[in-house]
Amino acid sequence: MFRWVKSRAFFFALVLLVAAFMAWKGAYTWRDAFEFPWWGWGVAVLPALAGGGMLLCRRLGKALLPSSVCLWVVLLLSVVVDCSCNIFTYTAPWHLYLSVLMTMGCMLLLWAVLRAGAIAFWVLFLVLEIMQICGCMQYGSRINSLVVAETIEASWDDALAYMTPINLGMLALSFILSVLFCWGLKRTLRKQHSLTLFNAACLFGTASLAFGLLVPPHRQKIDFYWPVTEVPQLYNAASEALTINEATINQVESLTSPTAAPSQLHTLRGGEGVVLIVHVGESIRADRMSLNGYERDTTPWLRQQKHLINFPSCISAACDTCQAQIAMLTDARRDVHEKRPEMLPRTGSVLDLFAAHGFDMYTFFGRRCAQKLKYDRVVMVLSNRSRQKFNAPGSPWTAVPQMQAVLNQVAAGQNLLFFVNNEGSHTPFEHYDRQNTPFVPVATHFQNPAAQAQEVNNAYDSTIHYTDEFFRRVTEAVQHRPFVYIYVSDHGEYLGHDGMWGRAALGERHVSYHATTGCRVGMFVLYNEAFERLHPHFATALQQLRTNAALTVAHEHLFHTLLGLFKLQTPYYNETLDLTSPEVQPYSGPQPAL
Repeated sequence: MFRWVKSRAFFFALVLLVAAFMAWKGAYTWRDAFEFPWWGWGVAVLPALAGGGMLLCRRLGKALLPSSVCLWVVLLLSVVVDCSCNIFTYTAPWHLYLSVLMTMGCMLLLWAVLRAGAIAFWVLFLVLEIMQICGCMQYGSRINSLVVAETIEASWDDALAYMTPINLGMLALSFILSVLFCWGLKRTLRKQHSLTLFNAACLFGTASLAFGLLVPPHRQKIDFYWPVTEVPQLYNAASEALTINEATINQVESLTSPTAAPSQLHTLRGGEGVVLIVHVGESIRADRMSLNGYERDTTPWLRQQKHLINFPSCISAACDTCQAQIAMLTDARRDVHEKRPEMLPRTGSVLDLFAAHGFDMYTFFGRRCAQKLKYDRVVMVLSNRSRQKFNAPGSPWTAVPQMQAVLNQVAAGQNLLFFVNNEGSHTPFEHYDRQNTPFVPVATHFQNPAAQAQEVNNAYDSTIHYTDEFFRRVTEAVQHRPFVYIYVSDHGEYLGHDGMWGRAALGERHVSYHATTGCRVGMFVLYNEAFERLHPHFATALQQLRTNAALTVAHEHLFHTLLGLFKLQTPYYNETLDLTSPEVQPYSGPQPAL
């Protein structure tokens, strides 16, 4: 009896009967099953390969299939791996039998082809999959191109937000688990002939695909055949991220400066001492500003300014800083993904035009610009006319003394352009006044943010309150000159909305960024009376800005609004995108429902 139980026939009979029973729970007609050619081809080809392998084994005098002990160990390892590393186990448990069979086939096939070299694959793959489960459970995201791109671009501070004890513990545990798995795999398969393992791999792959044919069409997902289908998804995520990074860099570096075309500034002749501040902010959502009706007073100083023109409905072009900057500072209508030629940029940075017309340009960046990655290359190209570039070594407030130093050293009549892009409310939400934190308690790390949602939201709101103080300090520094301060945030952050945290894209639901509240960002124009009185056009343009403030606007309006505000004539100007013009058209692209 015991010898019969140990036989390979008993193993296959038991495994296939259990799988057949589970498949029967959702079975439908076999005629409908063959509407899926990918599954059908697999069921047709794999048995033929197994049959050929068995004939060759018989000729060589080798065992047709691995021993029953080997098969039982492989089954056990497959169940353990799927239950601990397969994210779809938690979303579709009834179809676990499909991935278990497929995992067995993959384990045997990789060892048959690579032998001990398969260990390197499994260690990396299992670590990634366990970390993916942690990411999905904590942040609502799978590994996708956005996650990979953000990881590539992450600063040390960003990374520290996720290097929590639990996450580091899970990373260590995933590595230990993968090593133990590979040790068991090596102990089990090292004495098995490669052709014997190949035969069994084909049979398990056939069983997985064949039972998958019984799943109703409306419930079919390629994810059921993990890990085979997961590998190309991980590869595509990395490939797409690198492709997008390269495309973004190539796009901005290939643009011709708008100064190559004739242009004329009609409002200033030089010597007025105007300070134009263009601030591309970081991660401030419009709905978290008390300026826009948020119940917490996150923008107490801005609310009190009578020379403020607020735009409560501004849609960001992308959830990526670089693409958002391109959409704001060039004449692009959308981001790098856009396929319509009329939506892509024709020319480079609008800042170049102001530098060419008598503005001394200075840039003030955050700490992240110490990196030499995509973010730096894009923003450096867009601001390459700067006379001097500054970095805030600590908090963004550090930029204010730097601005004051510039104001002190240049002539009082020199027109200045300050381009600002600092961390603001970027993850990990750590830039707030530590001595006077307005909303407590706070949590600046991202360890299971859903479990401490209030603390994370407190930290985020505190960063906006901190940025409001930044606005006050900058304005105080330039108030003795005519100035206009234009602020637009690059993108928002997910704060538990739509089941997401940070800016990661959802895994299975594939929610578009522009379908979420995270794409509606802060935007305003602040000025003083000295600027308004400087030229009749300024007063008219500012009044029209106030009239158009109720429109739904977007990043695509900034380039043309800057030109219109200063009446800077260039062939690239589009009146329908100029918020200082009565002919302006509101944003008509994708946006979340109100």
